Amino acid sequence: MRAGFVHGIRFRLALAAMALLALPVLAAHFIASMESFLRASQEKAIGATARAVAAALSDRPTLFERGAFDDPEGEERRRIVALFAAADTDAAASLGNAYVPSDEIERFLAIMGRAGERVWVVDSRSRVRGLSGSLADPAAARTLVNWLKPVAALVVPAPSYPVGDEALPVRSQIDRALIGVSSTQWRATRDRDVAILSAAQPIFLGDDIVGAVVVEETTGAIQILRQDALEKLLAVTLVVVAAALAVMLAFAGRLAARIRRLHAEAEAAIDAQGRVRGAITPTRARDEIGDLSRTTASMLARLRDYNAYLEAMAGRLSHELRTPVAVVRSSLDNLGEEPLSGKARIYVDRALEGVRRLGRLISRLSEATRLERLLESAEVERFDLAEVVRGCVEGYRAAYPARRFELALPEGAVPLEGVPDAFAQLLDKLAENANDFAPAGSAVRVSLEAPPARAILAVENDGPPLPEAMVQSLFDSMVSVRGAAERAMAPQERAHLGLGLYIVRIVAEHHRGTVRAVNRADGGVRFEVSLPR
Repeated sequence: MRAGFVHGIRFRLALAAMALLALPVLAAHFIASMESFLRASQEKAIGATARAVAAALSDRPTLFERGAFDDPEGEERRRIVALFAAADTDAAASLGNAYVPSDEIERFLAIMGRAGERVWVVDSRSRVRGLSGSLADPAAARTLVNWLKPVAALVVPAPSYPVGDEALPVRSQIDRALIGVSSTQWRATRDRDVAILSAAQPIFLGDDIVGAVVVEETTGAIQILRQDALEKLLAVTLVVVAAALAVMLAFAGRLAARIRRLHAEAEAAIDAQGRVRGAITPTRARDEIGDLSRTTASMLARLRDYNAYLEAMAGRLSHELRTPVAVVRSSLDNLGEEPLSGKARIYVDRALEGVRRLGRLISRLSEATRLERLLESAEVERFDLAEVVRGCVEGYRAAYPARRFELALPEGAVPLEGVPDAFAQLLDKLAENANDFAPAGSAVRVSLEAPPARAILAVENDGPPLPEAMVQSLFDSMVSVRGAAERAMAPQERAHLGLGLYIVRIVAEHHRGTVRAVNRADGGVRFEVSLPR
């Protein structure tokens, strides 16, 4: 029986190859840890930048003088110029009248700023006095390949932060800075993979707080590093795993094919009755399967030789016993011709009866061997099986006058190709067996059916049912279930070796047929021979 794919070697090796998927998972965890470390480092760096800008703007009274706003026209003019000069025009335009730029502060911020960073300077009246830089970093405008995005999200999910306004700093953070509280804060953007980090520091004039600095950066640089590492990791991993799976499946397929071939040869080498009918071709492979193949082939060859020895032993034994039995028989016959006392005559008669039984046993012992030789040498001819069965049953009625034989034949001939004498011997054994087991006064029923392309010969008797454990081995050599039935026979009829049904099987298999024995539901036993036509 062929093993299913789930229970086969290929499936198990594929499962073993799945262990390679642990490598990208471990690497992804390392990337996630690296990203967390870089985010922590970014927090420290942006905090230091905010402190440096706040320190540079502190204790400079001219930057936050109240008289600087007494010229409305100049203020509007500076706002317009700053709007056109701003790197982040959307953020500047969203401020409206709250944007009151200072030329000196903006020049300073332009010197201090860097790409991908936005700096706000807010005075104590919550007006923006300086705005420099933009969060839009062209270098960070890079995304994963579309088909890798869901895999990356599954392996390394993006951190979760509250969503905030991308154009303006966090108001609560500015308010805390204006009362002297420094802070850093993350907020999410429309792009779930990118977050904004902001750091706020107060600006002092002496002991007074005159404003606040807010420095903002995105995680674009970290995102580039993360995406590049993930892309390479996933691409390389998928290629390696796919290649490993392909190699392991090919290797497993080759192993499975070799094992299936060995399995098929082993099944075909031994038939249902345990006889060796074929051979296993040993391979030259030096692996374990090659060793198994050679060992099995050698074992099967030894088993074939042993079976041949056992099958030939009956013929050799019969041949070797014939001569001494003949000598004993002739000596007893000669002794019987001499004048003997009453007791001596009884002993001689018993000895003669024993020798005759021994002769019958020897004859039956070699019967199967003679039949096999007959089948090998006989010419196949086309004959009418119905006529053979009819003639045999007529002979049984004469040979067993105390037994009633019932015959059922189909209308017309039942043509068959084979050896007619062998079929007559097959039916002889079935009839003899049925007569021995059938109760006195009951009938033995012989029937022949001719369904399309087959012929079914059956012999039934009303004897005791067969033991279930013996049904499969009943047609093997030297197997008998006679027991009490044999003890009830006359002494001269007890010479049985369990070869009769074995001969039936030999004839049927020679003609590509099958035999079986079944217990009838209404009592008795049915022996059936099915033959192709």
